[in-house]
Amino acid sequence: MELELVEKGEGSLLIKVRGEEHTLCNLLRKTLSDDKHVVAASYAIEHPLTEPPKFYVKTKKGKTPERALTDAAGRVAEQLKELQKQLQRGFKK
Repeated sequence: MELELVEKGEGSLLIKVRGEEHTLCNLLRKTLSDDKHVVAASYAIEHPLTEPPKFYVKTKKGKTPERALTDAAGRVAEQLKELQKQLQRGFKK
């Protein structure tokens, strides 16, 4: 995965997420929507064969979009670790 800054504004960020598709972007979007500091989180894939997803985040004062994304990625990682534990327990039965 490679991130490319497209545009940075006051409380907003637009990045390209090279090497990823709907799976990660939708998971991040959903996780960001649970953050009370996030006003908007969305992504678009203009053409799946030629363009990487563009991911947009806008936040309220008190949290930067970069921090919101970092926090969301941490929450996703925690959820995946919990899923891994649950699967391991389930397969041992």
